[in-house]
Amino acid sequence: MLTSQTSRPAACAVFEPALLRARRLFESEDLEDTRTRISRVMQPHGLQPIARPRGGRAHMDYLNVGGIGIGTIAFGEAMRVDVAHVEDYHLLMFCLRGQADTLVGGQALQTRGLQGMACAPGERFVAALSADAEQLVLRLDRRMLEAHAGRAIRFDAAFDLRRPALQAWLQQLQLLLNAEPMLAAVQAHPLVALEMERLLVQLLLAGQPWEEVPTAPVVRPGQGGRACVRRAEAYMREHADAPLRMGDIAEAAGVSVRTLQDAFQRERACTPMAYLRALRLDVAHRRLREPQAGTTVATVALDCGFTHLGRFAQAYAQRFGEAPSATLRQRA
Repeated sequence: MLTSQTSRPAACAVFEPALLRARRLFESEDLEDTRTRISRVMQPHGLQPIARPRGGRAHMDYLNVGGIGIGTIAFGEAMRVDVAHVEDYHLLMFCLRGQADTLVGGQALQTRGLQGMACAPGERFVAALSADAEQLVLRLDRRMLEAHAGRAIRFDAAFDLRRPALQAWLQQLQLLLNAEPMLAAVQAHPLVALEMERLLVQLLLAGQPWEEVPTAPVVRPGQGGRACVRRAEAYMREHADAPLRMGDIAEAAGVSVRTLQDAFQRERACTPMAYLRALRLDVAHRRLREPQAGTTVATVALDCGFTHLGRFAQAYAQRFGEAPSATLRQRA
């Protein structure tokens, strides 16, 4: 049986997600109200005070970055949380403050400080949280994750942020939740949000152990090779200024992500995302050649999904033989 950790010393805060504090969804001293409000964002679940209820003040902060939801939850008292089965998303959790005993898919884990947990879709999640616990939770849409990974996956349940391989992911998360200009750009530009989503997912895939989940193959005769490449290219040309994931492109081409990647390597000697990047450079070039009032290199780059202005300028110069600022000056 899971019990609270109130007898142990509280862990120091892992980091302070300052920008989440301005995105508070609610504060409540009513347990049923707290359950209802959290369920609207996450899913239905059970809440049971571990000790005699003392009317703690609960809160939740939350924001979305593409297909990733990021939030903090605190109950203000020792609490047992029971999710019968996680719905169509991957749940990552660690404690910013306090600690918890967790049960993930039948595996018991201690969640404290940089020791967290990962729960796959369909698995049961139970946590006994200390009275001073504040969780940081991430909700990764299953289809979104599969679109980036190119397959169905399951993360190892032990999510240990002390691992060197996860430091880049943790630092990027900290930066996002503490750099107002970056978060503002993510929320203002759908393509920038997609690039941030992709960066967080790829850093997570590189740092957190995972395994492929077997799925029944989808066989679509005659839809591979050059034909699927042409369909993908047509779709990307039509939607170059929209937030696209690999899964979106593969679905439009009528093949799996892996089939599309292999076909592009054979037919174009590049990846689908490299082809899309070149299309977006073309869009940026056109907008700089035909500027509207107030057009700047930075706004064009962000609108086209380029979050790093230095890399954008370098890629632009390689493709068009001049700096983006030079193109804009010629039309000013």
